[in-house]
Amino acid sequence: MSLDDTISLLLKNEAPSIRALSASTSTPDELRRRLEESGLIDKLSKKAASTSSLTGSGTPPAIGTTTATATTTTAPSANPLLSTLNKDKKYLLFSVQRGRAFLALSDVSEDPTTSLQIHLNYKQLRHSSTPVMSTVEPSLDFQRILQLDSTDPQLLLQSSDKIHLVVTRLHHPSGSTSLIGTTLIDFRDVLCGRPVKKLVEIKESGEDVTLGILEVLLELVPRDSITGSPISSEEIAFQLKREQRQFDEINRLFYVHAKQWWNDYLQIRTCHAQRLVKIFAHDETGTKLPVTNFISPIRSRYIESPRHASRFVSLLGVEKLQGVGSSKTEVWAHPHTILTLSKSNLPSLSNLLTSLLIGFNLNAYTALGTTHNSEVTAWVITVSTSGAVEYIDPATGRRYGPTDETPWRTVGCVFNDEGFWANVGVSDHVPGTNWDFGNGKYWKPLGRDAALSMKKSQQNFPLLPFIASTHKVMDGFSMTDHTMPPITSLETDLELVLRNQIAIFRDDHDLLTVWDDDLAHLLGQCLSGCEMGKLYPKKSGAGGGGVGGMVGSGAEGVNGAEFQEGVKRGIPEGHTFKGFPIHFNTLNPQKIFSAFAQAKACQNLMLTKGDKVRFGVRVKVIPYAEKCVACWVMVAVRYKAYMS
Repeated sequence: MSLDDTISLLLKNEAPSIRALSASTSTPDELRRRLEESGLIDKLSKKAASTSSLTGSGTPPAIGTTTATATTTTAPSANPLLSTLNKDKKYLLFSVQRGRAFLALSDVSEDPTTSLQIHLNYKQLRHSSTPVMSTVEPSLDFQRILQLDSTDPQLLLQSSDKIHLVVTRLHHPSGSTSLIGTTLIDFRDVLCGRPVKKLVEIKESGEDVTLGILEVLLELVPRDSITGSPISSEEIAFQLKREQRQFDEINRLFYVHAKQWWNDYLQIRTCHAQRLVKIFAHDETGTKLPVTNFISPIRSRYIESPRHASRFVSLLGVEKLQGVGSSKTEVWAHPHTILTLSKSNLPSLSNLLTSLLIGFNLNAYTALGTTHNSEVTAWVITVSTSGAVEYIDPATGRRYGPTDETPWRTVGCVFNDEGFWANVGVSDHVPGTNWDFGNGKYWKPLGRDAALSMKKSQQNFPLLPFIASTHKVMDGFSMTDHTMPPITSLETDLELVLRNQIAIFRDDHDLLTVWDDDLAHLLGQCLSGCEMGKLYPKKSGAGGGGVGGMVGSGAEGVNGAEFQEGVKRGIPEGHTFKGFPIHFNTLNPQKIFSAFAQAKACQNLMLTKGDKVRFGVRVKVIPYAEKCVACWVMVAVRYKAYMS
């Protein structure tokens, strides 16, 4: 019996048990835990291993192992991806042939309303697969060509750069994306000169829990580009073990140094034990690393300035940080995972923003502390060459000066890619903190050499240009389209949808809707100023709160005199004008109108009654990198009130 038949039979036999577990659990996390406890995943792994050993090298190996094979599913000469390769360079043909045992899904039946997608990052390369329907055994078929740095196997053997994979689940009706799991793949097994098959486990972020398996094929191409002799599997294994021993030894030495440093820190004041000083954090593999390892300079042509960097990060979603006592490990995410999901926790977003600011040669740090509600939080601090200090909230992009009222009460430590400093001041309250990190009276450094000893050489993480995710209906299902139409088309399409939704809303209340294009044109200048107000606010910390996905009016960026003059001259005498701009970080018209309908002020505007009621709507889309977008919408009305 083949491995496919074995797995299918096993899943069929276990289907009643899985359905029973699914019916008795309330959350996916609980279902995954109970599936682990039931032993189903272990049974599947053992069955796959025994079937593989019986059928030979032409089938996938046991989970966690690799097998060299002389055949591939697609002959290199027939693969269209190989036809344009430079024969003087060496490439890695990376193929995901299928997915198996994705028991992370809440049920084992096919789900046409959601899809799975693979996202790949290797050095400066990033690729994403075509979404496929969610199921336990998704029909993933993903191939990409990855250019390698050398044609010499010995030089490639010394490179420890890995392939980072993120597997996500896309929910089509809402357009939201959730994380299934991540993994790192070391491709150096192919340096033996033969294609290699792997069964790669997709792990829950920060946990040793397998949520799915990918059948992966790796091959060096073109074959005639290989210079020198292939490397034996024994030599490859020796190199990998030597690297692991070196990492373990460096990690041990750093831990000994950090432990002694921590003891010295506690001796300064007994209250230091209560300060938020975090030397280590868990990455997505569950490995404890120094927090300085999570920051590395990022430079991208798609981020124009430090102001654009803070605005870009503020457009990402914020996830709640795992609290003390939670069963989940607090994980600091890889930039690839953050930008694939367009969201993360505050420490991860702070690290991303610090990395972007360092890329502009700013003296930036991630700070860890607490809010006025004693919640653990993170933010970014910049210190100029003149000593001027500025705080940046990564969740909102707002900037604060040292004398401004801020959301943060205490600060325990700060760090960047080159060092770590703990607060040893008499008070750890943010107001009054001295930010001279070279002054031992206020800050205790961990040591630059110690921090750098743990850092591996890191490539500049590649940011992608903006790609719009618009929503359309196909075959009865709402699908997400990642094409890139012109920005003006996005704006006019959204305006048409919102016009229709507002007209339906008023019609349900027996009100007629008449549109005024001149009024809509008048609103454009207001929206242009709103985004400038977010980038360059007139006052530190300016900006309003949000309701239902709205981030505030942004009126601080509007040239009030010119706009008011335009309103006075454009609105007929005796008429009243009402309108205000609202900001969204989505292009989904359903989400935008839903937020409008839930806000009391918007409801009152849309239900305006009077004589000669005329409406105008204007949309302004400002794209940033990745999937981040600032979408400003302004709905306005002019009317002549009824006489009493």
